[in-house]
Amino acid sequence: MRVWNDLNGDPGQYRGGTVTIGKFDGLHLGHQELLRRVLQGPKPGIVLTFDPHPMQVLQPQLGLTKIFPKADLTEQLPCYGVDLLAILSFTHELAGLTAAEFAERYIGIFQPRQLIVGYDFAFGRKREGNIDWLKKWSAGRQVTFTVVSPIEAGGSPVSSRRVRELILQGAVDQVRPLLQRPFYLRGVVVKGAGRGRTIGVPTLNQQVENETLPAAGVYATRTKIGHQLFSSVTNVGVVPTFTDGKQVQVETHLIGVSRDSYGERVDVELIKRLRPEMKFSSVADLKKQIEKDILEAERELQADEKMDVHKPHK
Repeated sequence: MRVWNDLNGDPGQYRGGTVTIGKFDGLHLGHQELLRRVLQGPKPGIVLTFDPHPMQVLQPQLGLTKIFPKADLTEQLPCYGVDLLAILSFTHELAGLTAAEFAERYIGIFQPRQLIVGYDFAFGRKREGNIDWLKKWSAGRQVTFTVVSPIEAGGSPVSSRRVRELILQGAVDQVRPLLQRPFYLRGVVVKGAGRGRTIGVPTLNQQVENETLPAAGVYATRTKIGHQLFSSVTNVGVVPTFTDGKQVQVETHLIGVSRDSYGERVDVELIKRLRPEMKFSSVADLKKQIEKDILEAERELQADEKMDVHKPHK
């Protein structure tokens, strides 16, 4: 798969195929259905998306955060047979283009034979490039136009907003079916205060790349380091027993493994939240609880393996 930033390549070799447009934040079931349709359409398959997320530019006061780190999309899309990912820098200038200007500049340049969008997609100034507009635009160019209906799970449409809200609540086990993979936190291992090692529970302290962090608490996790996957337990929060409770930290203990991973990139897959973060009156009480957390994490991870649903992200 090729990756272009702001169409910095020759579109000639990518003409005559299938184009889909969207935010693709999280690659949930709805996005996966779009990509499945692209794979069925004429080749090459092209995905147009935006960075940053349009809402981060148009309504920054809402504080919207992207679900996964930026690199996730480029890592995942080849699994769906995508030939070209074109990432458009979303700016106020781009948002100010009319639907016709946007379509000719960023869709028409590929001379697609098929165009696929989600049911709620719209683009251009004042969102004038809605489904009805795109139907007319496509018909005038003999482009097959396909609108993908919402995909439901648990009786409700799957959306990035729904996924994000569940993560913020700590309901990572409910997020997983919507993504068909675990939600993960990516970061580089940095030197911490070393408190875990002094009580016999060393941790990997992450400098996290994710914008969206789950609710504070302790999670049963799996930690990917290089090509190895370790059972682990992770605390996300402000470590109130030791700190003033202002800066969120992510600390992961590899169960049964002692490893110095400073400087390494790790992906921590969150399987289930075990409990909220707590403040303890003594280090001894904290250590007892951590020992319980490790045992519970092991039980959850073993049960997860037996269900045969563990599919680590690529």
